[in-house]
This record gives sequence, C-alpha cells and structure tokens, in this order.
Amino acid sequence: MNLQRFSPLFAMGLWLMAAGSARADEAEGHYRMGLSHERAGDLVGAAKEVREAVKIKPDHAAAWMSLGSIERKQSHLPQALEAFERVIALSPKHAQAYALAGAVLIRLDKNEQAVERLRKAVELDKDDMQSVANLGVALRKLGKNADAIKVMEEAVRKRPDDPDLLNNLGVALRKERRYEEAIANLQHATEIKPEDVELRRNLAITLRGVERYKEAAPEYEKVLAKDPNDVGMLYDLANCYEKIGDNKKAIDVYRRYVAAVKAKDPSAAARGEGRIKALEKSAF
Repeated sequence: MNLQRFSPLFAMGLWLMAAGSARADEAEGHYRMGLSHERAGDLVGAAKEVREAVKIKPDHAAAWMSLGSIERKQSHLPQALEAFERVIALSPKHAQAYALAGAVLIRLDKNEQAVERLRKAVELDKDDMQSVANLGVALRKLGKNADAIKVMEEAVRKRPDDPDLLNNLGVALRKERRYEEAIANLQHATEIKPEDVELRRNLAITLRGVERYKEAAPEYEKVLAKDPNDVGMLYDLANCYEKIGDNKKAIDVYRRYVAAVKAKDPSAAARGEGRIKALEKSAF
C-alpha cells in the first residue's frame, strides 16, 4: 500500500477514529474502576469514577445505570433519578431503569411520575413483582386504593406466595376497610416470611383495628422483640392488654412506654402515666 497516496482528509479520519477509540477506552477504564470501588464498599470513590466515565462518554448507558445505583445507595435521590432517566433516554426499553426510577420517585413523593415509570417497567418485564408492589404503593399514596388493590390482586394471583405483594395488598385492603381479607393476606405473608418486622407490624395494627386484641398482642410482642424502641407499638400493645383485661401486663408495658418517651415527649409520657394510675386504681 502506498501511504503517500492517502489524502489529508483520510489521514484526519484515521486520527479521529483512533482518538475516539482511545477516549472510549478511557471511559471504560473509569467505569470498571468505579465498579471495583463499589464492590469494595467505597461508594464515594465509585461515584467519582463512574461520573468521569459518563463525562467522557455521555452515551455510556451501563455507566449511567451504575451511577444511579451508587447514588441511590447513598440516598442521593435526585442524582440517582437523573442517572436512571439518562438510561431511559439512551435505552427506551431498559426495564430496570424504569423500575428504579419509579422506586426513587416514590421516595421523592412524586407518585404520579412514579406510576408512569412503574407501569412501563411492568409492561417491559411482566415478572418484575417488585415494580408491581411499588406500583401499588404509589397508587395508595395517590389515594387510588381501588386501583392499587386491582393491581395487587392480579399480581397475587400470579404469585400467591410473594410476601411483599401480600403485604402491599393487605395494607391496601385495610385502607378500604376490608379487614378480614387484609388479615388473611398479612397472615399468609408472615407464614412465608416470619422474621419480617414490617409484615408483623401491619398484621398487629390490622388485628387491633378490628378489636381482635388477643390475637394482636402476640404480634405486637414479636415486633417489639425485634424493634424494642418502637414507642407507638409499645402504647398499642399496652392498650391491647388493657382491652383483654390483663392489667398487670398493661401496666408493665405502659411503664416501658413512659420510660421510652419521657425525655422527648413529656405529654405522651403523661398520657401513659395517666393510664397506669387508672389501671392501678381499678385494681382496688
């Protein structure tokens, strides 16, 4: 090949191709280094490297996706959302980007936008039950309980043993005062995932709401065994014992409640002390 025959424009093209390839390699290097930092638990270093990758190569969808995940782990929600939206713009059929954007939007209390993103996530990946659950949450937050229930019931028919779906359906049913259905779903969820505190909490609250105090009390106890500083649960448990006539246990729990709230909420402590005095008085 006679190199002297190359035109200047052709030579310039070759140079640009080589330069572009070098920049792409540089971006990939920063991206890979970011992943390494993330695996090591250095999220600040990871974000710095991946940001450098997308600065060099703005159409690097995988790097934007990683950046969104890293920022989300640090609770940098607007930055995470921006990254996921960049992925959606670059890859309009990227189901996980829609899913994670929807999850972040819920946390930002932008539920109308969350519903839009989560519906698209489920459309693209019908097996993404986490997005279905999140869609139910977003609809509930918008006051669209009936829509949330419809979404959840359809999902539970497909996945009858998914505790997150059962939990979300149970909460939605409770808000519609369909208590017995709510309890059935929450009980099934706790059978599948017995150590989940949030499931137990929702079941306890629902049982107490329909005055099934004897059944509610053990559920409150299980929650408090895992989360002893939940003062709301302490007060409710004391009330359950009071309702079923076990004044000794009620007094003991009210005392725990008073001790827990006295420093931060004197009026709440006074309320608890009032219940103790009333119960002690009734014993005579």
